[in-house]
Amino acid sequence: MHELTSSITKAKDSAPGPDHIHYQMLKHLPGTALYTLLAIFNHLWFTGWFPPSWREAIVIPIPKQNKDHANPSNYRPISLTSCLCKTMERMINNRLVWYLESNHLLTNIQCGFRQNRTALDHLVRLEAYLRDAFARKEHVVSIFFDLEKAYETTWTYGILRDLYNFGLRGNLPIFIRGFLTSRTFRVRLGSHLSDSFSQIQGVPQGSILSVTLFAVKINSISNCLKTDTEGTLFVDDFSISYRSKHMLTIERHLQQCLCRLEQWADQNGFTFSSSKTVCMHFCQLRSLHPDPTLTLFKRNIPVVKTFKFLGQLLDSKFSFIPHIKALVVKCHRTLDVLRVLANSQWGSDRDTLLRVYRALV
Repeated sequence: MHELTSSITKAKDSAPGPDHIHYQMLKHLPGTALYTLLAIFNHLWFTGWFPPSWREAIVIPIPKQNKDHANPSNYRPISLTSCLCKTMERMINNRLVWYLESNHLLTNIQCGFRQNRTALDHLVRLEAYLRDAFARKEHVVSIFFDLEKAYETTWTYGILRDLYNFGLRGNLPIFIRGFLTSRTFRVRLGSHLSDSFSQIQGVPQGSILSVTLFAVKINSISNCLKTDTEGTLFVDDFSISYRSKHMLTIERHLQQCLCRLEQWADQNGFTFSSSKTVCMHFCQLRSLHPDPTLTLFKRNIPVVKTFKFLGQLLDSKFSFIPHIKALVVKCHRTLDVLRVLANSQWGSDRDTLLRVYRALV
């Protein structure tokens, strides 16, 4: 019972799924109804039966900014799934995360959605790596990878296989199998619903278990890295770095790692985007030196001077100047909005200004 009440308490109010049962209904259930709900969850847990309505999702497309809205790929899908299912997912996810963490099954380079780990860990580690290389007058080459539709193309059978290899047996993998298989979705535009479509691969977007299951599937990517290669992984944001005084040494080492990553992607059903995967050459030496030449799936990886990684705009000199300039521009835009709304003659009231301030600043 304490698992159920904790799951309901931690839930944030969100739109309900196709069954129209929202979290406020669950949060105001009397004690007898909670025991009935717990008995239903236990029945599903022990019998292995998964309700078909929990496999349905309503997808609401949100248009991306500054994109051609005539192209369906320029919309961000928001999936609405059953709150009852997400309540049970949260209970099971807590058990799964405890098992993975207590047995040290997740790679140390993964910091996404893990307790006491944030994106700042990767940024601080990368800065320390670069500062140490600069002090030794070394070159650093970092490759920032982009996984094409990582959640949508995650191999369902591969997740179950990895859970089996982690030593999980019994009710938990049976529930996850029912959770991942035979899923359907419908798209809603206004008050109209499309036909039902099947989701063959991928983890459900917006579900509680999806992030953990995706971390399980991508976990083996760390096996492609050698001990002297610096790697970072934040959910699906992946990068590798290597440093040396000689560019040929860096190219040979990273190209071998890229070949192993190509083989890993083929075996696990992922696809690296050759156009969005880029590399950066960090160096503070004044002498002339060539940029690295690296290939991914027989395509050259472009070398860029700036790249936004985990919210920070990196530059080849690691001076923070482009990041600060971009931050100044963003702050000026926010101040301009506040100046317009705070006009003394026709401006907004205090509550509205505070709400805008909290949202933008």
